[in-house]
Amino acid sequence: MRLSMLRACIVTTIALALAACSGMGMPSSSGGSMGQPPVAAPAQQSEPGAAMRQDETSAPSPDSAPVSLAKGGVAGLLQPLAVTTCATSPPQYQWIFKGACEKFTLKSTGASFSLQEWHDITVKGSIGANNLKAATTVYLADATDAGGDIGTYKGKSFDKYKAEGTTIIYAAAVNQGKTAIKPVTGKKPILQYIITEAKKFPGTKCAAAVLTTGEKGSLEWATLPGGPFQVKGKTVTITQYSVPRGFELPPQTPLYFAVNCFG
Repeated sequence: MRLSMLRACIVTTIALALAACSGMGMPSSSGGSMGQPPVAAPAQQSEPGAAMRQDETSAPSPDSAPVSLAKGGVAGLLQPLAVTTCATSPPQYQWIFKGACEKFTLKSTGASFSLQEWHDITVKGSIGANNLKAATTVYLADATDAGGDIGTYKGKSFDKYKAEGTTIIYAAAVNQGKTAIKPVTGKKPILQYIITEAKKFPGTKCAAAVLTTGEKGSLEWATLPGGPFQVKGKTVTITQYSVPRGFELPPQTPLYFAVNCFG
């Protein structure tokens, strides 16, 4: 009996010592959460694409850094992997995309971007030469229209792209400057997107479109030239050397893109 009690005491002492060394402290008897985040901290997502709470009173300025959301809820706190998002207004306007986001500096010679994986899809690419005289900040965010990752705007849902096959990804490019960004055509691409699907593309080729304002002021999708583009394994590269007339990134107004795959 005494030997059993002695062993129990030793085991308990070792467990408490290990907890103290790991910085976890004593476990709570109430079984509650591991701790509440500060008031201004971003909400944690349990799954990529789940709805994210917005705090309009603490919206960041257009030049503030994107927010980092850990994947997997509490488990995500123990992992280095996180999804960088910017699902607030500003830096986004109108319909808010809650997927991966990157803030980058665009110069007259262009710039490259690389978004983290969102719903098994990774997007990277470049914007080519343009009319800018001074460098400006651009935000690029994506969404898949799954799990509520596109917010409403003035009570209206986003105008989804209905095209051949399946629309696999949406992207919003937001010019934070005061000058409309217009592409300059040349030997290099005006736009390029390299899309990787971790699982499988729903087709053998893909195309891209941009959401524009029609003659009567209504929004309509316009197919971008150059396609369709062949899927190679788990990657498709969409390259544009020309764009529709009037194509530009207006100041503080999002330009929406969509990519659909078929065949």
